[in-house]
Amino acid sequence: MKKLRVGITSGYSASKHAIALLHEINSLPGVEVVLLLQVKTFSFKRLRQLIRMYGVKDAWEKFKNVFLSSNTNRFADEIEPMNQYLKNRKIVSPSTASSCKELNIAFKKVKSLNDENALTAIKRCDADLIVYSGGGILRSDFIKSTRHGVLNAHSGPLPYFRGMNCLEWSLLYNVSPEITVHLIDTGIDTGPILKRFPWKVSPLESVSSLRGKSVVVEVKALLEVLSDFERFVLNKQVQQKECGVQFYTMHPLLKEVISARLRKGWTPQLSFDDFEKRN
Repeated sequence: MKKLRVGITSGYSASKHAIALLHEINSLPGVEVVLLLQVKTFSFKRLRQLIRMYGVKDAWEKFKNVFLSSNTNRFADEIEPMNQYLKNRKIVSPSTASSCKELNIAFKKVKSLNDENALTAIKRCDADLIVYSGGGILRSDFIKSTRHGVLNAHSGPLPYFRGMNCLEWSLLYNVSPEITVHLIDTGIDTGPILKRFPWKVSPLESVSSLRGKSVVVEVKALLEVLSDFERFVLNKQVQQKECGVQFYTMHPLLKEVISARLRKGWTPQLSFDDFEKRN
């Protein structure tokens, strides 16, 4: 049987999310990773986006976590779950480029995932599917560049929680978090759903530690779907676009509301199915 040929995107060279996916997906029996598309790390546009999402102070803290491997600031517990996952899996590559060299996978650095160099690289590698692991908004030509399109793990339960900070928004609505694996289309988180993966919030967590745990759940969810991809595609759930709500970046004051609850030992009480019945 022919192996599923997969390309992976990455938003920056030290992305531990992308490094984990490179090694783990490539180890699946029926899958071969044939390409890593690395978006050039720095641009003023990306810096502005980071500041808009987090504010100047928090954007700098995030930058130190991601690019300087800092583990001394208040977001340090966000990167710890993935650090532990990589350690347990004995994955020690410091960058996507070194992972590709180790695994003999084609590596291509591009200015944008939507530019001609990216599309040419996908065609040259004859990829069947792209797994999204960051790198910016995707245009139609990229989404349509492979036979199966682009696979994504979304941080909230679709179809209701679309857009930004959906882990946090689901917590604010008292809904247990879920990762939703879906195929990307030209809408915002509106593509067909392949599977939802609920996971538990432990008492006395922090918002940042939960964000870190969600990334590990995303990796495991993508691996499960890719291990039997054809079956999941055949049973996909087409979203009704009018059923969902698009959320935007959560205000810090609302995040503090969630943090205050978590510090008191609160955990969300509703499953997404229960929430959906009420709405």
